Amino acid sequence: MRNFLDRIRYYFRDCYGIDKLSTCILVLSVILSFISFNRYVELVAFALLVYVIFRTISRNKYKRYQELAAFNSFLFKIQQKFYSIKTSFSQRKDYKILKCPNCSQKLRLPRNKGKVTITCSKCGTKFKAKS
Repeated sequence: MRNFLDRIRYYFRDCYGIDKLSTCILVLSVILSFISFNRYVELVAFALLVYVIFRTISRNKYKRYQELAAFNSFLFKIQQKFYSIKTSFSQRKDYKILKCPNCSQKLRLPRNKGKVTITCSKCGTKFKAKS
């Protein structure tokens, strides 16, 4: 038995292993397998599971790092979008968000100031707006 375990350890010593992307795909696969209302959903869940196993035992670490970097970049964009929405939602009582008619730059204007002339900080366009 010990010899068998040593052989398995020797084979898997250079494998990539589990990372954040593999974990997310595995969780998605498990969720899809539990809500399998269609035969095609089961096939997709099984294919995702096979892909996780492939990523885990892969020896091409450079390619797996590239996939992980692309996944992290995608997650970062989503996090930035949610942060932007959260920030604008928390400031909606104190500020009004306007867009410059020339360059579409977002500008923050304090509320309850009446009609004001705004100068865009990006392109220098002046326009009037109600706060």
